Amino acid sequence: MAAQVVIFTLGQEEYAMPIEVVREITRLGEVRTIPQAPTYVRGLINLRGKAIPLIDLHLRFGIDREQATTSENTTLTEKGFALITEVHGNYVGFAVDHVQEVRILNNIVPPPPLVTASFIGGIVNLPDRIIIQLIPEQILESSEVQGLSQLTA
Repeated sequence: MAAQVVIFTLGQEEYAMPIEVVREITRLGEVRTIPQAPTYVRGLINLRGKAIPLIDLHLRFGIDREQATTSENTTLTEKGFALITEVHGNYVGFAVDHVQEVRILNNIVPPPPLVTASFIGGIVNLPDRIIIQLIPEQILESSEVQGLSQLTA
């Protein structure tokens, strides 16, 4: 199976999302925090006048990351990138460290049965690296996306 994907990093690991669900790639700037939001919701970003919820994939996936945050500010300037996607009919940004490339990946194999995370769609074993393909629609439950969309209404 082959697919055109956006390859990005979270820490030392490489992941991919299908290009057809990525609407835009943008550098992170100002992020407005949301009090009492789930820990994986970094806040809202403004994209040409539209508020987009930003999901921290490090926290969502349980990946360690050193992060300097301050609880005193309601606005943080972030480093990294956001992959703006459409999930269940709503725009959602996924915070990633770096966007590596857009390319066609061949030989994407389903994850082994012991991998139970529904958001992992496949694994690509290249000669020099392994890339995990994600299914953005499975990263968040539809009820979570609906809750996030109410923040931007």
